[in-house]
Amino acid sequence: MVWMVLTAWMLSNVAWADSNKPLVLSSIMPLQLIVQNVGGDAVTAELLAPATVSPHDFQLRPSDVQRVRSADLVFWVGPMLETYLQKLLRKQDNATAFYPDLKNNEDPHVWMDADEVQSIARRIARLLSDRIPSRGAYFHANAARFSSEFRQYDKELQADIDRSERRPYLLLHDGFSRFERHYGLPAGEMVMSGSDRLPGARHIVELRARLQAGEFSCVFREPQYAPAMLNALVAGLDIPVIEIDPLGANISPSMGSGMGLAIDSAGKKEGADGFLGLYRQLGQAFLACFDR
Repeated sequence: MVWMVLTAWMLSNVAWADSNKPLVLSSIMPLQLIVQNVGGDAVTAELLAPATVSPHDFQLRPSDVQRVRSADLVFWVGPMLETYLQKLLRKQDNATAFYPDLKNNEDPHVWMDADEVQSIARRIARLLSDRIPSRGAYFHANAARFSSEFRQYDKELQADIDRSERRPYLLLHDGFSRFERHYGLPAGEMVMSGSDRLPGARHIVELRARLQAGEFSCVFREPQYAPAMLNALVAGLDIPVIEIDPLGANISPSMGSGMGLAIDSAGKKEGADGFLGLYRQLGQAFLACFDR
């Protein structure tokens, strides 16, 4: 009888703990992945906008508005990236913009900058600690572990890039300038100009002529954009087309290398792919372009 009562008490406490996990809603998957790496089993990390859709194109549904309002914490980059959230979050005290003051000439794709990634992880640890002070040491330990493993890969990637021939390449849009600057890469040529405007016919003709002339080592495609325009641009040309995924559309938090992990209270690794899986595929895409 005693063990039955004890078992019931333990199960009720587990259920109570699960139901009281704060729900952290992130606007984009890169933020969600870092929340999972830092928050581990102490939070419920959910995603607002699917990673298959560009933040510039996403539109809120009534159900999305309700999710934002009911979440314990809402994390977003800021109005320069998620313009669709600016009005809604103006009156939400549960929301934190990590970069609220970016200017028009600043690249809002901040998770492409290795230094900013570690800053975001540390800030998430502080915000989660404020929410659950009793788990503060756990969050900060996860953030420190994440940063250590991320710095190691950052050094390895820089060494690999330094050994490669940095040849010109063609990108769909200007979302990689922070990554390029961090690793000393030449700025890529763009198919689409600012605000993801569709290119004019003249620009497409010029780019196709340059592709035919062999000016570019490769063309990068992104899963967030329909392939029709890019297919037309490279049709009949002998040019490598390499997928690069800035938002993590093909990244699963429960699969992958085991790097950049949180450790739950039972010592089990959480979020097996995590943010490092996203960042690693960015690095591998550029290396694949240079090594051809």
